[in-house]
Amino acid sequence: MEFLYFILVSIYSILLILLIFSWKKLPLFPQTEEAVLKQGPSISIIVAFRNEEMNIKQLVKSLTKQSYTNYNIILVNDHSEDQSLTLIPHHPLIKTFSLPNGITGKKQAIRYGIEQSDSQLILTTDADCVHHKDWVTSFANTYLSKSPKMISGPVRFSYQNFWERCMNAEFGSLILTGAASIGIKKPNMCNAANLCFERDAFIHQNDYEQHAHIPTGDDEFFLHQIAKENASDILFLKDKKAIVTSTPPKNFNEFVQQRIRWASKWKHYKNKAPLFGSLFVFFFHLSFFLTLIDVVTTNEGYLLFSLTLFLKTIVETWYNRYILKWFDDYKNIVLLPIISLFYPFYAVSIGFLSTFGNYEWKNRKIIGK
Repeated sequence: MEFLYFILVSIYSILLILLIFSWKKLPLFPQTEEAVLKQGPSISIIVAFRNEEMNIKQLVKSLTKQSYTNYNIILVNDHSEDQSLTLIPHHPLIKTFSLPNGITGKKQAIRYGIEQSDSQLILTTDADCVHHKDWVTSFANTYLSKSPKMISGPVRFSYQNFWERCMNAEFGSLILTGAASIGIKKPNMCNAANLCFERDAFIHQNDYEQHAHIPTGDDEFFLHQIAKENASDILFLKDKKAIVTSTPPKNFNEFVQQRIRWASKWKHYKNKAPLFGSLFVFFFHLSFFLTLIDVVTTNEGYLLFSLTLFLKTIVETWYNRYILKWFDDYKNIVLLPIISLFYPFYAVSIGFLSTFGNYEWKNRKIIGK
């Protein structure tokens, strides 16, 4: 069992190295002249929000200070139970809608907002995010340069304490993996907190009805459909001005609920690459526990097992340092060996819970589907 685990870690390490090369090869898109930007594509920023009274003012300030000119903001209230709706100021760029009774959830709110737009491009983000003043401009530049159907953008977690620093370091690996997978034309994940796409491509997507009943995954299901049709229509925007900064889960319970929500859609994947990727990650980390049990019960193989864990920790730390450095969060690299050692416990438990359990989001209990 120890030798099998060593083989799996070796394969895993090779995959991470390939993704590193993909990340390093991602292009930096040229800036467009200001005169061209004034004639750039019309863009609607769509934000679904629920119970965001602590963040909504900061969000509006961030979105209304953009350097781009041809854009508007559509805020969709998902039946908030706090004062979020009343805190939105009147502004010529902002249109606010509330989901009708009987329609609930972030996924439905985003689609509702898109249906209210007549812009060429849609740019989605979350209500707890802040943005660089050239955030919209960066996406417009890229679209004018390459005309993709979808552009995935970088997201990072802000941090002030030890817990948030851990979240920042761990979350970076997901962004790096999603970006690198787009680079090799095998897209597996993106984040609706920073995602741009053609409105017509979203409205007319063929597979929407197949996952409309699933509460989450509007971003990744759409990503997978475009990838199935032509992966070259998807780009990752490697531009620091495009970075969206979000707030991490406040505590361990929020973290678990968030990750169950994110992972719950894996069993509905239709594309083989992301499906096999999810299964490999789960069984790879499950093999850690099987090997540990074998080592303890047989009292053999401690050396190979320890060397394998050391290899895994070194490679994962080396891998994640690239995104932390790019995000200017390099000081959090010291946390990566700790995260690496605990990650199998997280990966396996979340894998089981997302498959068989339920989760909560914004004071709602979501029944697993």
